[in-house]
Amino acid sequence: MNTLVHTGSFLGNLTGTVLFLYFQGCGILFSGFLLRKKDMITRLLCGSVLGSVLLMWIPALFSFIFGFSKLSHILAAGSCTLILFLLDFFKAENAPYHLPSRECIRAFLKKHRIFLILCSTTFILFAYMLSTHTLLVKEDGLHTGQCSYGDINFHLGVITGISVQQTFPPEYTISPGHRLCYPFLCDSISSSLYTFGASLRYAYMFPMYFAILQVMTGFYCFAYTWLKKVSKACLAWFLFFYNGGLGFLYFLDWTNNKTYFFQNIFTEYYQTPTNLISNNIRFVNVIVDMLLPQRATLFGYAVLFPCLWLLWRAVYHQEKDLFAFCALLVGALPMIHTHSFLAMAMVSASWLLMQLYHSLPHKLPTKKPGLFLCLSFFTGMSILQLFSHGEAGSDSPVFMKICLSVLALLFLFGITALCSYIKQNGCKELLFTWGIYLVIILMLALPQLFNWTFSQASGSGFTTSHFNWSNQGDPYLWFYIKNFGVIFLLLIPALIYCSKKTFAIICPAFLIWFVMELISFSPNTYDNNKLLYVVYLFLCCLCADYGDWIYQKAKRLPGVRLWTVCFLLFSCVSAILTLGREIVSDYTLYANNHVEAALYIEQSTPPDTVILTNDRHVNEITSLTGRNIVSGSPLLLSTHGIYDDQKVQDVKSMFEDPASSATLFKKYDVDYIMISSWERNSFTLDESLFDQTFTCVFISGDIKIYAVG
Repeated sequence: MNTLVHTGSFLGNLTGTVLFLYFQGCGILFSGFLLRKKDMITRLLCGSVLGSVLLMWIPALFSFIFGFSKLSHILAAGSCTLILFLLDFFKAENAPYHLPSRECIRAFLKKHRIFLILCSTTFILFAYMLSTHTLLVKEDGLHTGQCSYGDINFHLGVITGISVQQTFPPEYTISPGHRLCYPFLCDSISSSLYTFGASLRYAYMFPMYFAILQVMTGFYCFAYTWLKKVSKACLAWFLFFYNGGLGFLYFLDWTNNKTYFFQNIFTEYYQTPTNLISNNIRFVNVIVDMLLPQRATLFGYAVLFPCLWLLWRAVYHQEKDLFAFCALLVGALPMIHTHSFLAMAMVSASWLLMQLYHSLPHKLPTKKPGLFLCLSFFTGMSILQLFSHGEAGSDSPVFMKICLSVLALLFLFGITALCSYIKQNGCKELLFTWGIYLVIILMLALPQLFNWTFSQASGSGFTTSHFNWSNQGDPYLWFYIKNFGVIFLLLIPALIYCSKKTFAIICPAFLIWFVMELISFSPNTYDNNKLLYVVYLFLCCLCADYGDWIYQKAKRLPGVRLWTVCFLLFSCVSAILTLGREIVSDYTLYANNHVEAALYIEQSTPPDTVILTNDRHVNEITSLTGRNIVSGSPLLLSTHGIYDDQKVQDVKSMFEDPASSATLFKKYDVDYIMISSWERNSFTLDESLFDQTFTCVFISGDIKIYAVG
């Protein structure tokens, strides 16, 4: 087996670690200069996030000239070092730099001990599952878990493809010639470690440890700053990361004619209480089915959550010096996670609009704006569902027109409020806060959007009209009750009785919710859940605030603590069962003979080699070697908007009639042909034709590799 793919060398892993930690250190030092007046947690968290962003972006910039090579990384590290020296040289001599005393650190750790326990426990669970789900070596090959069985193949292919081929901007290894418009920086951070000799398993996992800590800490900092109480912030954190709806009810013994059995949770493929498609349970657990398998979501939220925290402080704590630093991180988001960038754009627009509205003389149309928002939103969505005749996910273009009309009205209202604000207060304050924020974001984001995102979004299936996310026929409100779970017991009254300030804070959640219910931003409409989790973040904080208020009012009544425990248990039981399933799940990803074939390809072929295989998604050639195949998984290609039916037919022709397909082999620059049980099951093969036409260069078990030409 290939030591580079599996265990790697100690020196390679050490070099990759040093590279990663160097950029982490640069990020922390940069934040020390830029956020000198802020507390230690702000500098450390923002510095760590900035360090990850630097490792994603600075080598990428040099790669436009030098390719994704070691030279690009050395130049990136050198440029960061030079900038740090310049910042240190030109810094103010007496600039204050706050270092907390030991007593302050002890007091801080004691105050936030509940979060530290929750965070450390969850991190251990995450790290264990990541280890068992990432190319785990066993006797019969490389293994993974349930949630990673699909996603890990694509991410491994991007990681190895960027590192091995060094082409920049990178292209899809599963569809050569197509520019990789997927937010690939979440994978290039691992490509950097892989380039410097780290094993693929280590390079895949190591940056994710930091990212999950950034996500969990960023959420807590945001919740604590907003809610101003440890118990509230911890409750919000718990509700978010251990989310689970009412799916567990389907596994209880209600009748003799059961569809699901409790033991099936731990033995069957995707029969968990948070993912029962046949029963319309679609809002999966964020740890197991989002952060663990979906790297773009993990690294995107690692930037998004701290940005929400920084922007909240800039707007509602008047820490205006945070606008620029927050904009720096937001501007880097499009090619890390486009959905996070979109969510941050809507949050920013909402808070700016609310700030302008509250700064002008006005009278609220209602004393309970939360009640008005709740009634109008859920009533409006229910009416739209009736309009769609109850069809699951209606794709009528009317829904996009409705969404764009509402957004246009909000834009006009914002322009009016902006003009009134400038007329009364001038524009200086806005220019040095929101103006700087917007300019920095546009300068950083627009090149990404025009170079990658818009070119992909203009393809078939992107930004389409689609109503009601993934609801397959349930009444609108009931769909979210059973997917969000018992949190709805707090959500409705929390909205009704929320303060004006809280109303202003949560408005972005309902804007995002409204948009993602009417417009799909991917051919796979389910991907809008990446926006829905941002909505859920706000709702968890809102419910935690109200839930703690209820508990404080009623804690002396008999039985209140028991009911509190029951509430927490019912809120997380689906998540706990799903976590249990994921811990014990184990699937063979690549059998030993397939790994041996990948090893041969890696050692015997140049980086730009094209191999003809079938369209399986568990393709060891792209994942383990970074080489190209003619055409990959139709599901992956379709969700990325690059599926080519003609290419699929050509692949079939090359396999079933190789003697007459010389022009096709030349058209697709095919260098090698792989025949395994996958290809034999996909096509009608006459292997004697391959033996007569091509040279067999590798045999292992049922696998043969032929050289073309």
